Amino acid sequence: MKDRYVDNMVDKRASTSSNNKKKKKKMAGPLRLGIALIILGAIIGGMGSIFNRESMSIYGFVVVVCGFFLYFVSYYYLEKMQRNKLKK
Repeated sequence: MKDRYVDNMVDKRASTSSNNKKKKKKMAGPLRLGIALIILGAIIGGMGSIFNRESMSIYGFVVVVCGFFLYFVSYYYLEKMQRNKLKK
C-alpha cells in the first residue's frame, strides 16, 4: 500500500515538472551570501539584545548592513551584466 502511494506521488511530481516549462532563475552566489549575512546579523543582534550585550547587537547590525549592501550591489551588477549580454 505504501509503494502505491509513493509511486503515485512520484508520477504526480514527474507530470508537474514536465508541464512546467519555465526556466528557474538561478540565484547567484553573492546574492545568497547577502541574504545569509542579513539572517545571521539579525540572529546575532537579537541574541545581543536578549542578553544585554550592546557590542553584540552593534556587531549584528553591522553584519546586516554589510549583507544588505552586498545583496543590492551584486543584484544591480549582475542585472547590468545581463543587459549588456542581451545588447550584444
